[in-house]
Amino acid sequence: MENKIINKDDEKIVLSIEMKAEEWEQALQDTYERMKGKYSIEGFRKGKAPRKVIENFYGENVFYEEAFNKTITDFYINYLQENKDVKPLKNYPDFNIDEIGKDGYKVTMTISLTPKVTLGDYKGLEVKKIVHNVKDEDVEHEIKHMLESQAKEVECDPDKVVENGDIAVIDFDGTIDGERFEGGMAEDYPLEIGSHSFIDTFEDQLIGMKKGDTKDVKVKFPKNYGVKNLADKDAVFYVTIKEIKQKQIPELTDDFAKTMGEFEDAKALRAFIKSALEKQATTRSQHETENALVEKIVANSQVKVPEDMIEAQLDAIMHDLSYRLMYQGLTLDQYVEMTQTTVDKIRQEKKADAENAVRTRLVLEEIIEKEDLKITQEEIDAKIQELALNAHKNYEEFKKSLPKQQLDYIINDIIVNKLYDFLAKENKFVD
Repeated sequence: MENKIINKDDEKIVLSIEMKAEEWEQALQDTYERMKGKYSIEGFRKGKAPRKVIENFYGENVFYEEAFNKTITDFYINYLQENKDVKPLKNYPDFNIDEIGKDGYKVTMTISLTPKVTLGDYKGLEVKKIVHNVKDEDVEHEIKHMLESQAKEVECDPDKVVENGDIAVIDFDGTIDGERFEGGMAEDYPLEIGSHSFIDTFEDQLIGMKKGDTKDVKVKFPKNYGVKNLADKDAVFYVTIKEIKQKQIPELTDDFAKTMGEFEDAKALRAFIKSALEKQATTRSQHETENALVEKIVANSQVKVPEDMIEAQLDAIMHDLSYRLMYQGLTLDQYVEMTQTTVDKIRQEKKADAENAVRTRLVLEEIIEKEDLKITQEEIDAKIQELALNAHKNYEEFKKSLPKQQLDYIINDIIVNKLYDFLAKENKFVD
């Protein structure tokens, strides 16, 4: 198979490839030998029909596709083995079949190249430590949140009026221009007054009402309301107060502490919360300091990020957004409608983030290669062992059950941690 370079630059190599008749005939014959068992022709046992008979029955080009795929793949693999300096961006090149027939084929192949990275200084740098300290008010805030999560709702005296902070259990029936609308009606709905979970002044208009009271609550939907047919519309809700409840928030006592786990008293629980917050702060400080170092290294380096890589990263970002929305019970289309935006606009807003993510990845991969940072099978096995223990599973069974994608993630995680350890040793973090 003959080939010649017709164009080469930092982004791609374009090859003209030609397979001559004799070589192509051999490829077709080899394909026939591999595939003849798939064809059934009357008068011949399966797999025994001569090639010419199969070609006459199914068409002269019956073996072309398989023979072409095999030969062009073999050529590509051999080309990369012979040209170690060629680093393809994608697993498989793009190609255009210019000619194909019984006398062979001609193909134009385009190999997109991984962008060239020119590293700047990545050793001997000074980076200011980012430190997050845990304050007493942070501990108190966490305790308050914990106590509120354990609050109980108790029904109030029938003569009590609705106040800010109360939970009003209501029935409501909404209309616009006298017509009911979808989602405008509910029974026994618990509404926390002051939460601003309902539109306009809905909650404010319930203040002062008692159990059994009814009222027409007049509100206006916002102009940017997610449901277009309700946006900027005046509405009237007929509301009935069924119950009034208040939250009973427990106090941090020794008895309460014992209900939250194996804590002897409130002091022990408080100490545990403070310790947990300090661990979180330490991890956050470390990550942000490492990220500051990486940002400095990337800024020192030069790399032209191809548009294809940016688009691929944007695809990943959009996929992640769709996945997170799914857990909120929303689709991407619903989110777009609610936020009055478009998918294209979101992609455009995220483009700078995508480009920076790709640029960072390319720079870090270049450092890994230049410093010859490698991982051993022992390191991989140790990480799998750790994950198996955390999942309370047998190591061998857990290892066999790992899908390739998760195994790739584990390997990537190990090499990234090794890279960060290397960078931490080679640079200085100052207070």
